[in-house]
Amino acid sequence: GTASHRSGSKIADTSFESPVPMAREHTAVCSTDRDRFYDRYVDVRRELVIAASADEVWSVVAAPERQAEWFPGMVSSVLEETGEGTFRTIQTASGGFIREEVLGVDHGARRFEYRIVGPFRMEHHLGRITVVPDPCGSLVVYEHELEPKALTYVLDGAVADALDGLRDLVMEGRTSRSWIDPMTGTGREGGT
Repeated sequence: GTASHRSGSKIADTSFESPVPMAREHTAVCSTDRDRFYDRYVDVRRELVIAASADEVWSVVAAPERQAEWFPGMVSSVLEETGEGTFRTIQTASGGFIREEVLGVDHGARRFEYRIVGPFRMEHHLGRITVVPDPCGSLVVYEHELEPKALTYVLDGAVADALDGLRDLVMEGRTSRSWIDPMTGTGREGGT
């Protein structure tokens, strides 16, 4: 479409034709609410196309205990079923941990949702990873809404690195540098 705006009494044409053709056409159906979770706007949204089937990518994303294999800075990811729900405890490379509640693993929609519940307190957090078929393989959309907003920039960089890690694991079998295999006690570099 052509964009235009008024400059005095004249209409200026601000359209731009790129000399480089689009690499691919995005086929997803867009809606006006695509950047919203429930009643809040998404604070972090990253997308990456991975040249593998949606089922292959989803098999990794749908296993919450495998997140440390592809998310940089995570050593381990352990699931625990309680009477209050399913929780995941992530050990970080810096020696800390993050506790999350798994809200849903929807195999039909290929959507995984969770929220950080500790040890630090956030006013609000909701994370979602969705895998959809794409003409070039799979489109992975990783979104977060959070309060306080001060964490947005840190989380945005981490999510971008995580998507690269997911691609590396799916395409090349390469795990995150900090991940420790629970069966052998060793990581990618062979150390403990």
